[in-house]
Amino acid sequence: MIGHIRPLPHPDPFVEATRGYITSVGDALQADGVRLSDVWLDPCNPRDATFVLGLQALVWNESEGFVLGEFVSGEPGVRTVLRDPVRLGESVLPDPRSVPVLLDAGVEGSQAPPRSFTAGHDGLEDALARYSVS
Repeated sequence: MIGHIRPLPHPDPFVEATRGYITSVGDALQADGVRLSDVWLDPCNPRDATFVLGLQALVWNESEGFVLGEFVSGEPGVRTVLRDPVRLGESVLPDPRSVPVLLDAGVEGSQAPPRSFTAGHDGLEDALARYSVS
């Protein structure tokens, strides 16, 4: 997808493991007509990524999944701050093609406790590994 905004490679292999998934989500958003002004991988503990959508931002993190809110601040390497964040969807790792639907619907997701990013093997790493960066 030439001309699409994609996250740059990250020097930390643990954070880099999320880039394929984040790239797939960004491609799906842009294919659906969502205009991204920037996307980046953020620090870890928990790992997250930010999609800047003008005055709003969509943040993915490995504990809560996708959260939408007004973009207050953030940049690569610095945790993103949102005003009035709303958790979208039920899953920490929804199919990338479903993220534009979640964004369009603006439907608040599960209020279940966040996934512990320090917990043992729960399949997230295997699921992330299925997404490759081309």
